[in-house]
Amino acid sequence: MTDPAPEVMQKISPAARKHGVGFALLGLLIFAASMFLWLIDAPLPTPAWALLWLVSAGLIFLGWAKVFEPEVSLNITPRQIEYLHHRGSWQLDWDNLVRFDSPRTQKGAETVELPYLAFCVRDIEPILNSISPRLSIHLISEQRHLLTMALRHERPDLHDYSSYFDIPDAFFAPSGTRYTGVQALFAIRCRQLRELLGYELYVPESALDRSLDDFIPWLRELHASRNEHL
Repeated sequence: MTDPAPEVMQKISPAARKHGVGFALLGLLIFAASMFLWLIDAPLPTPAWALLWLVSAGLIFLGWAKVFEPEVSLNITPRQIEYLHHRGSWQLDWDNLVRFDSPRTQKGAETVELPYLAFCVRDIEPILNSISPRLSIHLISEQRHLLTMALRHERPDLHDYSSYFDIPDAFFAPSGTRYTGVQALFAIRCRQLRELLGYELYVPESALDRSLDDFIPWLRELHASRNEHL
């Protein structure tokens, strides 16, 4: 009997990470130039010195933040999709996936495509059991603006958003399991986003190695052919 063929894994490296060294070097260059001007006692006004220091520090910080992002943001196999972040990860089985796309919202008569790869899932429990607490907390905070924007566009008739931000301290899954703490907060936030935008999980476009217009058709082809590698 021959051994089964190994699963093919696709590793996605975030395009944003590639520019990290460039930002850091530009920041160091501006810092070096400002130091040279200071040493030669260049007649610059105080606001100009402050601007040079701030710009150089900001570029260095931004560059190093990008460099220290994980080299791989998504691991994709014929069985699952794994999202990797420096605060943790989550795993989504293909069999638990309903659909994926770039979410859209209505802004008046205009349809706005949001810069995320979004996933709609059948059962949130496997996600709750795989996601790290640190990543849960980060996503709850990071996606607060996404929830606010969705409420403004999708529920313009709603003037009191308190029910969306005063989150209960417990979540009851369809299986009857009671989740509390960070797991409950994350589950309820996922349910709110599903209600408003149609998806629970969101990966920012900056975590991908190409544009959403290119990535989504590629992922669909991968999904369609995954049984060949199981």
